Amino acid sequence: MLLRGREGNELEVRLMGYQFPDEERDPWDSNWLLVSVRVLAPEGSWDVVDPCLTTWEAKRLVSYLIHAAAHDPAAVPMTFTEPNLTVTARSRTSAPLRVHLRACFALELRPPWARTVAGSNNLCVDLDVERGDLARAAASLLADLVAYPQRGDDPTL
Repeated sequence: MLLRGREGNELEVRLMGYQFPDEERDPWDSNWLLVSVRVLAPEGSWDVVDPCLTTWEAKRLVSYLIHAAAHDPAAVPMTFTEPNLTVTARSRTSAPLRVHLRACFALELRPPWARTVAGSNNLCVDLDVERGDLARAAASLLADLVAYPQRGDDPTL
């Protein structure tokens, strides 16, 4: 998925494969995905590949983005098992066809040049996107996910 904000920021997220492609029995290890993240922001640009999502978390992210594109998104952040990525979508009251998306990066998803500020190790990027672009991004992420189906049951249920 690729999102370009009106302010010039970009967020690209691609699913690259299973972290452990030969593991099919362990419900966690068989479902960790290698995720490629590329960011373009005023603070700087970076790209990284990290096993930061499971198959079921990637599916939940797709659902979150679809809901944010189709409805008034709640400001509830989308968080994951690995705290490397947080996504929040909010409606733009002044522009009903747009959504404010904030992606925050921590730990292995932070750029190597980013300094840590006391009390916070997150770097956030804001994107002002059209609802249609958000829906297309969700469809793109879902297309990536089809190649890496969930193996076994979701142990978090």
